[in-house]
Amino acid sequence: MKLTVSPSICLNSKKRMHKSMYSVQPATYYLQQMSRGGLRGAWFKQRQLKTRRLVKKYYRPGGLVLDIGCGNCLWNTGEVPVIGIDICESMLCYNKDHVKHFFPVNADVFNSVPLKDASIDIVVMTEILEHLESHACIINEVFRVLKKDGILIVSVPYGKLPGLWQFIFPLWCRFKWWKDKDEYYKYHCGHVSVFNLKGLARLFNGFNILENGNIALLTIFLVLKKN
Repeated sequence: MKLTVSPSICLNSKKRMHKSMYSVQPATYYLQQMSRGGLRGAWFKQRQLKTRRLVKKYYRPGGLVLDIGCGNCLWNTGEVPVIGIDICESMLCYNKDHVKHFFPVNADVFNSVPLKDASIDIVVMTEILEHLESHACIINEVFRVLKKDGILIVSVPYGKLPGLWQFIFPLWCRFKWWKDKDEYYKYHCGHVSVFNLKGLARLFNGFNILENGNIALLTIFLVLKKN
Protein backbone atom coordinates (compact mmCIF):
# COMPACT_ATOMS: atom_id res chain seq x y z
CA MET A 1 0.00 0.00 0.00
CA LYS A 2 1.56 3.32 -1.07
CA LEU A 3 -0.33 6.60 -1.25
CA THR A 4 0.87 10.14 -1.80
CA VAL A 5 -0.83 13.47 -1.25
CA SER A 6 0.32 16.97 -2.09
CA PRO A 7 2.27 18.92 0.54
CA SER A 8 0.43 21.64 2.43
CA ILE A 9 0.57 25.15 1.01
CA CYS A 10 -1.08 26.77 4.06
CA LEU A 11 1.89 26.83 6.41
CA ASN A 12 4.04 29.78 7.42
CA SER A 13 7.73 29.82 6.49
CA LYS A 14 8.85 28.62 9.93
CA LYS A 15 6.54 25.61 9.77
CA ARG A 16 7.64 24.78 6.22
CA MET A 17 11.26 24.91 7.37
CA HIS A 18 10.60 22.46 10.18
CA LYS A 19 8.76 20.06 7.89
CA SER A 20 11.57 20.23 5.37
CA MET A 21 14.17 19.49 8.06
CA TYR A 22 12.14 16.62 9.51
CA SER A 23 11.53 15.02 6.12
CA VAL A 24 15.28 14.53 5.59
CA GLN A 25 16.10 13.12 9.02
CA PRO A 26 18.02 9.80 9.01
CA ALA A 27 16.06 6.60 8.43
CA THR A 28 16.76 5.46 12.01
CA TYR A 29 16.36 8.86 13.70
CA TYR A 30 13.95 7.73 16.44
CA LEU A 31 15.73 4.42 16.88
CA GLN A 32 18.88 6.42 17.59
CA GLN A 33 17.04 8.56 20.14
CA MET A 34 15.72 5.51 21.95
CA SER A 35 19.18 3.93 22.00
CA ARG A 36 20.71 6.92 23.80
CA GLY A 37 21.36 6.82 27.51
CA GLY A 38 20.04 9.26 30.04
CA LEU A 39 16.61 10.80 30.44
CA ARG A 40 15.82 11.14 26.74
CA GLY A 41 16.57 7.50 25.93
CA ALA A 42 14.56 6.32 28.94
CA TRP A 43 11.65 8.58 27.96
CA PHE A 44 11.58 7.19 24.41
CA LYS A 45 11.63 3.61 25.65
CA GLN A 46 8.84 4.13 28.18
CA ARG A 47 6.66 5.96 25.65
CA GLN A 48 7.02 3.15 23.11
CA LEU A 49 6.37 0.46 25.73
CA LYS A 50 3.25 2.29 26.92
CA THR A 51 1.94 2.58 23.36
CA ARG A 52 2.68 -1.09 22.70
CA ARG A 53 0.78 -2.18 25.82
CA LEU A 54 -2.23 -0.07 24.92
CA VAL A 55 -2.40 -1.33 21.33
CA LYS A 56 -2.10 -4.91 22.56
CA LYS A 57 -4.88 -4.30 25.11
CA TYR A 58 -7.41 -2.95 22.60
CA TYR A 59 -6.46 -4.76 19.39
CA ARG A 60 -8.72 -7.53 18.14
CA PRO A 61 -7.68 -10.14 15.55
CA GLY A 62 -8.46 -9.02 12.02
CA GLY A 63 -8.32 -5.33 12.93
CA LEU A 64 -6.23 -2.64 11.27
CA VAL A 65 -4.10 -0.06 13.05
CA LEU A 66 -3.17 3.37 11.67
CA ASP A 67 -0.10 5.13 13.08
CA ILE A 68 -0.22 8.84 12.16
CA GLY A 69 3.25 10.40 12.08
CA CYS A 70 4.73 6.97 12.67
CA GLY A 71 8.44 7.83 12.50
CA ASN A 72 10.21 4.52 13.09
CA CYS A 73 7.01 2.96 14.53
CA LEU A 74 9.06 1.63 17.43
CA TRP A 75 6.09 0.46 19.50
CA ASN A 76 5.20 -2.09 16.82
CA THR A 77 6.78 -5.53 17.10
CA GLY A 78 5.17 -6.70 13.87
CA GLU A 79 2.34 -8.59 15.52
CA VAL A 80 -0.46 -6.47 14.04
CA PRO A 81 -0.99 -4.96 10.56
CA VAL A 82 -0.18 -1.25 10.64
CA ILE A 83 -0.57 1.54 8.11
CA GLY A 84 2.10 4.12 8.91
CA ILE A 85 1.74 7.71 7.67
CA ASP A 86 4.74 10.02 7.66
CA ILE A 87 6.40 12.69 5.49
CA CYS A 88 9.87 11.20 6.04
CA GLU A 89 10.27 8.67 3.25
CA SER A 90 13.53 7.25 4.61
CA MET A 91 11.82 6.25 7.87
CA LEU A 92 8.94 4.67 5.97
CA CYS A 93 11.40 2.64 3.89
CA TYR A 94 13.18 1.51 7.04
CA ASN A 95 9.89 0.40 8.59
CA LYS A 96 8.87 -1.48 5.46
CA ASP A 97 12.15 -3.41 5.54
CA HIS A 98 12.22 -4.08 9.29
CA VAL A 99 8.60 -4.24 10.54
CA LYS A 100 6.29 -7.09 9.55
CA HIS A 101 2.84 -6.21 8.19
CA PHE A 102 3.79 -2.53 7.79
CA PHE A 103 2.19 -0.53 4.97
CA PRO A 104 3.83 2.86 4.31
CA VAL A 105 1.86 5.95 3.31
CA ASN A 106 3.98 8.94 2.32
CA ALA A 107 1.53 11.72 3.19
CA ASP A 108 1.28 15.04 4.99
CA VAL A 109 -0.83 14.77 8.13
CA PHE A 110 -0.90 18.57 8.35
CA ASN A 111 -3.29 18.26 5.40
CA SER A 112 -5.48 15.17 5.58
CA VAL A 113 -5.51 11.40 6.11
CA PRO A 114 -5.77 9.72 2.69
CA LEU A 115 -7.85 6.72 3.81
CA LYS A 116 -11.50 5.71 3.47
CA ASP A 117 -14.21 6.53 5.99
CA ALA A 118 -14.67 4.03 8.83
CA SER A 119 -11.79 1.83 7.67
CA ILE A 120 -9.57 1.74 10.78
CA ASP A 121 -9.97 -0.05 14.13
CA ILE A 122 -7.24 1.71 16.13
CA VAL A 123 -5.48 5.01 15.48
CA VAL A 124 -2.15 5.71 17.17
CA MET A 125 -1.24 9.40 17.23
CA THR A 126 1.74 9.95 19.54
CA GLU A 127 3.68 13.23 19.73
CA ILE A 128 1.84 14.87 16.81
CA LEU A 129 -0.56 17.45 18.22
CA GLU A 130 2.21 19.58 19.74
CA HIS A 131 3.40 20.27 16.17
CA LEU A 132 0.06 21.81 15.16
CA GLU A 133 -1.32 25.25 15.94
CA SER A 134 -4.83 24.14 14.95
CA HIS A 135 -6.00 20.65 15.92
CA ALA A 136 -9.56 20.40 14.62
CA CYS A 137 -8.63 19.20 11.11
CA ILE A 138 -6.53 16.20 12.13
CA ILE A 139 -8.94 15.19 14.91
CA ASN A 140 -11.86 15.34 12.47
CA GLU A 141 -9.86 13.18 10.07
CA VAL A 142 -9.18 10.65 12.81
CA PHE A 143 -12.89 10.57 13.68
CA ARG A 144 -13.72 10.07 9.99
CA VAL A 145 -11.39 7.09 9.35
CA LEU A 146 -12.18 5.28 12.61
CA LYS A 147 -14.89 2.66 12.66
CA LYS A 148 -17.78 2.99 15.12
CA ASP A 149 -16.42 2.26 18.60
CA GLY A 150 -12.89 2.58 17.16
CA ILE A 151 -10.03 3.37 19.53
CA LEU A 152 -7.70 6.37 19.50
CA ILE A 153 -4.42 6.25 21.44
CA VAL A 154 -2.89 9.71 21.70
CA SER A 155 0.07 11.18 23.55
CA VAL A 156 1.69 14.61 23.83
CA PRO A 157 4.51 16.08 25.91
CA TYR A 158 3.31 17.27 29.32
CA GLY A 159 4.02 20.92 28.53
CA LYS A 160 2.26 22.78 31.37
CA LEU A 161 2.57 22.64 35.13
CA PRO A 162 3.00 20.25 36.86
CA GLY A 163 4.61 18.69 33.78
CA LEU A 164 8.40 18.69 33.57
CA TRP A 165 8.72 19.01 29.78
CA GLN A 166 7.97 22.73 30.08
CA PHE A 167 11.44 23.19 31.62
CA ILE A 168 13.47 20.30 30.25
CA PHE A 169 12.63 20.48 26.55
CA PRO A 170 13.66 24.12 25.83
CA LEU A 171 16.95 23.60 27.66
CA TRP A 172 17.63 20.38 25.78
CA CYS A 173 16.90 22.04 22.42
CA ARG A 174 19.23 24.92 23.21
CA PHE A 175 21.95 22.49 24.20
CA LYS A 176 21.53 20.48 20.98
CA TRP A 177 21.59 23.65 18.90
CA TRP A 178 24.75 24.83 20.66
CA LYS A 179 26.44 21.42 20.44
CA ASP A 180 25.42 20.27 16.94
CA LYS A 181 24.31 23.52 15.24
CA ASP A 182 21.28 21.60 13.98
CA GLU A 183 18.51 23.91 12.75
CA TYR A 184 15.95 21.27 13.66
CA TYR A 185 16.58 21.96 17.36
CA LYS A 186 16.88 25.71 16.92
CA TYR A 187 13.14 25.67 16.18
CA HIS A 188 12.32 23.35 19.12
CA CYS A 189 11.73 20.42 16.75
CA GLY A 190 8.60 22.15 15.47
CA HIS A 191 6.72 22.22 18.80
CA VAL A 192 4.12 25.01 18.73
CA SER A 193 1.41 23.81 21.18
CA VAL A 194 1.61 22.81 24.83
CA PHE A 195 -0.85 20.74 26.86
CA ASN A 196 -1.95 19.60 30.25
CA LEU A 197 -4.37 16.70 30.72
CA LYS A 198 -7.56 18.80 30.83
CA GLY A 199 -6.56 20.87 27.81
CA LEU A 200 -5.81 17.76 25.78
CA ALA A 201 -9.09 16.06 26.73
CA ARG A 202 -11.11 19.11 25.66
CA LEU A 203 -10.01 18.65 22.05
CA PHE A 204 -11.89 15.38 21.57
CA ASN A 205 -15.59 16.01 21.10
CA GLY A 206 -17.27 12.89 19.77
CA PHE A 207 -15.00 10.59 21.79
CA ASN A 208 -15.35 8.96 25.19
CA ILE A 209 -12.24 8.85 27.35
CA LEU A 210 -11.42 5.30 28.44
CA GLU A 211 -8.04 5.91 30.08
CA ASN A 212 -5.82 8.84 30.96
CA GLY A 213 -2.46 9.19 32.64
CA ASN A 214 1.13 10.28 32.25
CA ILE A 215 4.68 8.99 32.31
CA ALA A 216 6.72 10.65 35.07
CA LEU A 217 5.13 14.06 34.37
CA LEU A 218 6.72 14.01 30.92
CA THR A 219 4.08 12.51 28.60
CA ILE A 220 0.29 12.63 28.70
CA PHE A 221 -1.58 9.60 27.35
CA LEU A 222 -5.27 9.34 26.48
CA VAL A 223 -7.22 6.35 25.21
CA LEU A 224 -10.52 7.34 23.62
CA LYS A 225 -13.40 5.53 21.91
CA LYS A 226 -15.34 6.99 18.99
CA ASN A 227 -19.02 7.49 19.84
